[in-house]
Amino acid sequence: MATIFLSYRRTDSPQACRVYDWLVRRFGTDAVFMDDSAIPFAVNFPDFVGHAIASSKVLIALIGAEWPKKIRLADDPVKMEIETALAHNIPVLPVLIGSTLMPNAEELPPSISIITAQNAERIGVLHDFDTHMRGLLPKIESILGRLALESIVTADPAVISQACEGVVRFLSANFNGSIGGVWPNWSTIGADGFVNPPLAQSGVTLYLHRVVRLAELLELHFILSFWARDAHSEHMLAGWVLQQLDQMPLVPLAPTPYGSSPASALKIRRSDEDPRQIWKLVTDERLRLSLAYIATVSPAA
Repeated sequence: MATIFLSYRRTDSPQACRVYDWLVRRFGTDAVFMDDSAIPFAVNFPDFVGHAIASSKVLIALIGAEWPKKIRLADDPVKMEIETALAHNIPVLPVLIGSTLMPNAEELPPSISIITAQNAERIGVLHDFDTHMRGLLPKIESILGRLALESIVTADPAVISQACEGVVRFLSANFNGSIGGVWPNWSTIGADGFVNPPLAQSGVTLYLHRVVRLAELLELHFILSFWARDAHSEHMLAGWVLQQLDQMPLVPLAPTPYGSSPASALKIRRSDEDPRQIWKLVTDERLRLSLAYIATVSPAA
C-alpha cells in the first residue's frame, strides 16, 4: 500500500490533482494514494479505503473553503477517513488551500477535533503552488523519517554505497561499443571529483548529494554528469543514459564486500531538482551537462 494517503473533497479536486501529481514526481506513483487513481474496479470502496489508510504512514488532509460544510454528517467520507487515520495512530497533516482558514475545534466533530491542535500548512492555487509544496516537503519527510522501521535497507551501513555503485555498474555493463567515438569511464565521485574527475578523456560520474529516509525506504538523490572533449559527445552520452534508465528503471545493487547479493531492490526515476543548483552548492568549476535522478532503495519482495 501507499505511504501517503491524500484526503480531499470533490470540490477541491483540481487542487488535489495538482498535489497528487507533485507528490508522485517527488515520491513515486506507488507511494501516494488518491482514490480516483488507486482504487481498482469491483472492490468494496469503504473497506479498500480503510485498509489503505491503515497501511499508510501519513494522511494529508486538504482543506478548502467548502471542506467544513459536511464534516458533521455521520456518513461524510472525509470525516471517516480522518477518524480511521486517528484510530490507527496515523499522523494527520492538515493542508489549507489558498486563503482557507483552519476550522476551530468547536466546528468539528469531537472525533477529529484534535487535528486543530496541529500547525496546518498552506498551499497556494496560482504561481506560489510549487514554492508552498517545497515548503511542505520537509514536514512530510520528517513525519515519515520519524516513523522509520528498521529493515535490511536502513540497518545495512553498506547499502548507500552499494546503490550508487549499482547504478554505475548497470550503465557500464550495458554500454556496448562507443558513442560518437567516445569510450566513457564510469565512476562515483565526492565533492572533490568536480575539480579532479577520475576520468581519462571522457566519462560519466555519479554524485550523491542527498539521502532521505522514508519509513522502511531510503531515497538517494544524485546527479549524473557528462565529461567529454566536445558538446556532441556529451549530448550523445546523456541521451543514451536517459534511454537506459527510462527503459530499465529497476537496477540491481552492487554486491556486498563479501560477494553476496543484497536483499533489496533499487528503483530509479527522474528528479525535478535542478542540477545547476547542486553544482553551485558544491563547486565553482564550470557547469557540465548533468541529469538529476532519485533512487529508491526498498526491501526486496
